[in-house]
Amino acid sequence: MYNHRLIEKKWQKAWEKEKIYFPSIKKAKRPFYNLWMFPYPSAEGLHAGHAFASTGSDVYGRFTRMKGYDVFQPIGYDSFGIHSENFALKIGEHPQKMLARTTKTYERQLRSLGHGYDWQHTVTTSEIDYYHWTQWLFVKLFKAGLAYRGKAAVNWCPSCKTVLADEQVIGGECERCGTLVERKKLAQWFFKITDYADRLLENLEKIDWSERVKVAQRNWIGRREGAMIKFKVQNAKFRISVFTTRPDTLYGATFLALSPESEWVEKLTTKENKQKVSKYIKECHQSPNTKHQPPAKSGVFTGSFVINPATGKKIPVYVADYVLMDYGTGAVMGVPAHDQRDWEFAKVYKLPIIEVIAGGKIEKQAYEGEGRLVNSGDWSGWQVPKDLRKVINHIEKKGWGKRTVSYHLRDWLISRQRYWGAPIPMIYCPTCAKKGLGWFKNKEVDWQSAGWYPVEESDLPVELPYLEDYKPKGSGRGPLADHPEFYQVACPKCGGSARRETDVCDTFLDSSWYFLRYPTVGAETADKVAFDPQITKKWLPVDLYFGGAEHSVLHLMYARFVTMALKDLGLLEFEEPFPWFFAHGLMIKDGKKMSKSRGNVVNPDDY
Repeated sequence: MYNHRLIEKKWQKAWEKEKIYFPSIKKAKRPFYNLWMFPYPSAEGLHAGHAFASTGSDVYGRFTRMKGYDVFQPIGYDSFGIHSENFALKIGEHPQKMLARTTKTYERQLRSLGHGYDWQHTVTTSEIDYYHWTQWLFVKLFKAGLAYRGKAAVNWCPSCKTVLADEQVIGGECERCGTLVERKKLAQWFFKITDYADRLLENLEKIDWSERVKVAQRNWIGRREGAMIKFKVQNAKFRISVFTTRPDTLYGATFLALSPESEWVEKLTTKENKQKVSKYIKECHQSPNTKHQPPAKSGVFTGSFVINPATGKKIPVYVADYVLMDYGTGAVMGVPAHDQRDWEFAKVYKLPIIEVIAGGKIEKQAYEGEGRLVNSGDWSGWQVPKDLRKVINHIEKKGWGKRTVSYHLRDWLISRQRYWGAPIPMIYCPTCAKKGLGWFKNKEVDWQSAGWYPVEESDLPVELPYLEDYKPKGSGRGPLADHPEFYQVACPKCGGSARRETDVCDTFLDSSWYFLRYPTVGAETADKVAFDPQITKKWLPVDLYFGGAEHSVLHLMYARFVTMALKDLGLLEFEEPFPWFFAHGLMIKDGKKMSKSRGNVVNPDDY
């Protein structure tokens, strides 16, 4: 009878002694970097889904090794962030102590699988020798003008007691715990991933990825061509810019609708309507329809009007919960005859419905098809979409607006009001702020940067202190904000009293560059650089990346952005980290994806 326990132990010892899974990083002649997405240590150990996914990666690694390649197949732990901290809270153990124990279990289980991991090059993102360089990465992006602090309406998970990036909200719920997400206005740190929108989109044609992952990224980036139309506010000197992909319907615009989160709401709401508008917005933020999924028919009149530039007529401005803040400018022109959501809204609020494209029965529903323009001044008789370019040219000529490209993608929100993460390496000096001083001159950047300085690279890392009271309070501030011994520092510029940032980094920043670190672990330069240039040139980019498609617009998007930014900074010679990515399937139990957060896991130790 085949005794797998005895056989496996015997040969695993032999393989480790012979170092067949430990290629020489410097001397390898045919390097092949075979990588599987490292696991979150957010439970007592692995589940069968991990074993399934790692097996697929390992099979290809063995196949490649048999073909004569020097296969580098490292492993590590994505140990910072909500996943690990929530488990620590659940079992009543400090995350630092918990991880010291559970990562040993993970290693034992991973070793027992007999897979070809290189145990000489492991990475644990919550260890200081790793997050030192995560903070270095933040500083580099800040100095490059790609990191900024701004006040914005953000996604707030009342259960996890922290903000979430848009990508971490699935159908209005926290992707981690499934709680309905609320909206709050808070000052946060962001990365300008939107600066790379076109490159992220265009490069999808150059990489060998599963089509479903490419489609997910294309849809999330959401590039749309159209026009930005300017609507003059009645009895005011300013205009509202509204993005539309259907500028051909401008003559049919009979109202303007603002997102409840739009900055225009406050400016356009009259005194008489302020109470109603405030009440409505509060209800929107508490609604299960947090992400404002269309169609929705509720709204409130602001009391203001704007002028339709094509007709010269005044049209009312509403706040409406079907308008997404992440669409264009958070304002849409309502064309009820040719957009079903606008049609339903207009029916509720008894607004005019004017046909400008022939071919439908607008008394019954909106007509969203092609056709001949009618009731459209000089445009009447033109055909859409055939004459759309002609329409935009006329709009630009008249000064009503201009040709524009808009994106669904929003900047990456990386602040977290939790404990278990890399402290954001920034310092704020109120004295310098009053004088208009900061690391940037304000005219160099498009945000209020006065008073802000990055921690000097020579002073990194900013160590995360051991706190007993690490539980999140849900106040919009992280636990570090309760510890003056952490946040009270001297200003690096004037030497006066300053305050260290008390938010920590999103865990997806940790995993956005871990693949760069692996080959440098153990090198002579490991404590001097995040990734050794010569080693990186030899082994990167990753030859085959193996992981879950559920990270299509999370980890995979962020890693691509960070790699592109590092290439632009002259720190890498390539801009795509994973030219070949294979998305494996999911292990299902009880009709759902096997997941520790769902509690439907199977322990591989049992088998």
